[in-house]
Amino acid sequence: MEQKEMEIIFDDAGWSDIYEKHQYKLWLTGMADELDERMLSAYLDAYSYEDADQMCFDEMLYQLRIFRYIYDKNENFRLFPWKG
Repeated sequence: MEQKEMEIIFDDAGWSDIYEKHQYKLWLTGMADELDERMLSAYLDAYSYEDADQMCFDEMLYQLRIFRYIYDKNENFRLFPWKG
């Protein structure tokens, strides 16, 4: 996924501050290359953090990886209605 695409997805979800804070780490870990646009949008829609500006990157990365695993494994189930 391109940097601009990822920035737009985070911005649309209202997470632009989180993206600005962690964008370098997303690219450094290689996670940005592995993300699908629909999966990332679903993740940002599903998760809500009360103290998002205090959230560390490792916590976000851990939850994102778990969400991606669940998202990928539930392809045949309609657990995620927005998944095409």
